[in-house]
Amino acid sequence: MQVTEIFYSLQGEGLFLGIPAVFLRLNGCNLRCKWCDTKYALDPKNARQMTIDEITKIIKKYPAKHLVITGGEPLLQQKEILSLIKKLKNYYIEVETNGTIKSTLDNYVDLYSCSPKLAHAKTLNLPLQKFPGKKTFYKFVIEHPANIEEVKNFIRKYKIKKSRVLLMPLGTKEKELKERSKWLAELCKKEDLRFSPRLQITLWGTTRAR
Repeated sequence: MQVTEIFYSLQGEGLFLGIPAVFLRLNGCNLRCKWCDTKYALDPKNARQMTIDEITKIIKKYPAKHLVITGGEPLLQQKEILSLIKKLKNYYIEVETNGTIKSTLDNYVDLYSCSPKLAHAKTLNLPLQKFPGKKTFYKFVIEHPANIEEVKNFIRKYKIKKSRVLLMPLGTKEKELKERSKWLAELCKKEDLRFSPRLQITLWGTTRAR
């Protein structure tokens, strides 16, 4: 597999906020978002070719049984992911994806954390693929209050249940996140949508491999 990094930390976003997890960050992505905070995972120079056995050995060093497979865009390496998952019995498998690549891993993944890109990402406007409803949550990065209209359009177009939607403030600096979080929290209350902070920024800033 083309791997950028493997590390042990707390899940900083989404449904499992705060739980210990092993993160497998794969290299490569089919999108180029303007505000991407993991651009180092897009550069092939930062990729390390690793065997499934090498990756499995590292993952099993840590006590947590929750694995987050992220990127970049991990679904670019589905064949390799499947081989890895089959070696990780009793692990909870969470895949973070931008939602533009069809997954063949539905029977093996416990949760898709899908982050569709809004217009402010200024990247390719690719259609959202279909993911299993009971296994998928949708996390939208919000820059301005007006972004909520685009989120509503996604919900209507793809028939997403509001209970499966999370809104998260854009930002990589604590002050910036705090300011956006205040009005976004109120927006979530108004629209009856779940709020997600970025715990990793609060705790560690932009430091890698926590």
